[in-house]
Amino acid sequence: MKCYDENSHDGKFISISAKALLSGIILYTISILMFMLKMVLNRVQILSSILPKMYQILEFCGFTASICGTIFLASAIALYTMLPKNLYIAWLVRRALSSPPRGNPLGLGDGDLLPRVSCSGKASKYNLKIWTESFNPDEIKKLAPIISSSLTGRVKNFSVTAVSEDEARNSVNFLIEDVMQNYQYSFDDFQQFIDVCRTLPPTKLFIQKGTVIDLTTAGSILIVAKTRSGKTTGAVVLLLQTLVRGPDIYNSVVLIIDPKKAELSRLPHVVTLDEDGGGRAILNALRVFAESIKKRQDILNMLSEVDGNTVYWWEAGFLPSVVFIDEIVALRGILPRRPEKDSPEYSLATFDDLLKTIVTTGASAGCFVIGSIAEASVVEGGLPSMVQAAMGTKILFRPTIKEGKFLWSSEKFANMPERKYKPGEAWYTSTDGEHDNTVSFVRFPQMDFPIYRELRRLLTEYYEG
Repeated sequence: MKCYDENSHDGKFISISAKALLSGIILYTISILMFMLKMVLNRVQILSSILPKMYQILEFCGFTASICGTIFLASAIALYTMLPKNLYIAWLVRRALSSPPRGNPLGLGDGDLLPRVSCSGKASKYNLKIWTESFNPDEIKKLAPIISSSLTGRVKNFSVTAVSEDEARNSVNFLIEDVMQNYQYSFDDFQQFIDVCRTLPPTKLFIQKGTVIDLTTAGSILIVAKTRSGKTTGAVVLLLQTLVRGPDIYNSVVLIIDPKKAELSRLPHVVTLDEDGGGRAILNALRVFAESIKKRQDILNMLSEVDGNTVYWWEAGFLPSVVFIDEIVALRGILPRRPEKDSPEYSLATFDDLLKTIVTTGASAGCFVIGSIAEASVVEGGLPSMVQAAMGTKILFRPTIKEGKFLWSSEKFANMPERKYKPGEAWYTSTDGEHDNTVSFVRFPQMDFPIYRELRRLLTEYYEG
């Protein structure tokens, strides 16, 4: 292992390709100077008679320098393009950690051992490993933003998307991915959508290629997005996947609640506001959903007693049971803060209690909330912090740093680039062991078929088929 040298300069860490490029430029410069000197001597006749061989020497040196310069430049291009990306990434990270002008992120002293660095992988995903022989693993984990910022040149679109350590804490692993790689699904018709659904078990809902929400670990889902950012379409993508499976025999439900009386409210079996603009029907529907959790849990308890071991909902053949609440904050604003005398159960407190119960207890019975809000905030009237914290999956459409801070700690999205995001693009975390420590960039499917027509048909089949 090499040691840290506080007097070393950044030039010490110039890559081989950069050195070859610099050598080629120097040799070409020498060649040009040689030919220019020959032209000057040609104009001075007295020198040409005194030094008759000077022309030949200059011409030979200039020609030789140009040939060597060409070789070095070709070598530089070859080394830059042919060097495997994993070796290139490892070199960039070593330079970021070892070069004093780069900031000395580990706080090393003169003569301290440098950490061992290796990188493996291919295409758009790599695993960078940093050994912790002389370092605290927690210190190494904090390097994620520095590692991401060190990735330049051919890997400028790459960033750290996940951090983990081995069980013995001998090394820290950084998952490095091309965050600009397009993993988006594009569906021309609904059959293509169904075909992708069939490749997954009922417990998993796809977002993009390689990214799924695993309902066995993820819990309820919070969607945050402003208008026209793809929020409702994103929710419909998840609902369609649930409806495609059909109902189970254990009181499964796919309940849609639309307090805005928008396009969703025109679909069959969707619960919306009462004729007077109140939310009594919505509260009643949530009570029924909460009761279904108890019934499903009773079945699981009975099966566990018979089996002698815990029986999980997916093992028992349960299909996911889902309630989608569009614009939770808007709904909370409709419900009365103080109970009415003739209807004490009709209040904001009742809604909050039902929502907390479903979010905190429903997952064990395969029951989940998909809730959407227009913006992430802690202002009065917003989503209760306890409910927000209990939702295992969080999706922020067309994200901003300001909104991200309400959902995650800054360290989780420190590696995400600030740019103008398009509809359907989002930041994402989920408690699945892969996407819970670091925010990931995702693109929801592009669906070029009438999604509301298919949603209408599947809702009808689900409840009337």
